[in-house]
Amino acid sequence: MDDQALLARLQAGEEQALADCVDAYGAYAAAVVRAAAPGLSVQDAEEAAAEAFAKLWRAAGRIDPAKGSLKTYLAAVCRNEARSRLRALRPVLPLEEDFLSPPELQAAARLERRELQMMTRQALDGLDEPTRQVFLRYYYQRETTAQIARSMGVSRSAVKNRLMRGREKLRKALLERGVTHEDVV
Repeated sequence: MDDQALLARLQAGEEQALADCVDAYGAYAAAVVRAAAPGLSVQDAEEAAAEAFAKLWRAAGRIDPAKGSLKTYLAAVCRNEARSRLRALRPVLPLEEDFLSPPELQAAARLERRELQMMTRQALDGLDEPTRQVFLRYYYQRETTAQIARSMGVSRSAVKNRLMRGREKLRKALLERGVTHEDVV
């Protein structure tokens, strides 16, 4: 069965169409999730793929076949879901916190970390206030884009745009200070 016919069945709310979609693209979805987030556990990867199909089902009525195939849409949903799950697993370090360092960590490494935190704080302070608030809420308070949009009275796309522009401004500001991606990771 081709993508357009399967999408039409999904859009009509035919539950068997979802089962057929899982049969046709289940292995593909799992491969996309593993490629997008190789650090996920097997269970998390399976859950990400399953959630991608659930999101496909819920969004079927909004999918425009003129913008791409069902397979392409599913791949994008799988990548986003996998990356979201991976991001949720990452520990969040506060910008400024005096925490105990392991004994083997030398004084120079602690100083470098504090300098990096200070430069990051200065770069954040250089953002316009709405972008700064979005950034802090998303990355440090772990709020979703929907939560931020609701509380700030803006659309989710406005929040996402602020995050995108903010990341670029921070990257440039930190590069000007001599901080590269490798320094942070």
